[in-house]
Amino acid sequence: MGKTLVIYKINAKDMEKIGEVLEVIKGIKNGEYRDARKEPIGFGIEIIKAAFTVPEKDDNAIDTLTEELNSLELIEDAEVTEMTLL
Repeated sequence: MGKTLVIYKINAKDMEKIGEVLEVIKGIKNGEYRDARKEPIGFGIEIIKAAFTVPEKDDNAIDTLTEELNSLELIEDAEVTEMTLL
């Protein structure tokens, strides 16, 4: 069974806790954590670009992962920006 690589743009609720967000997303249960990095977007504001893999055949896997990310206390918003089959 193949996998889908999903890349998210994640906004932290508090810019001072962006390092904590990077640690928290590593423990996500509904997807396999692959990589994450901070990216500056201007005026000292940073976002997180995070990559996860989910099963290709599971139609609800991306929605479930997105819901789990958005439910985390430190995350303001998580949005799918890219996805591709592996």
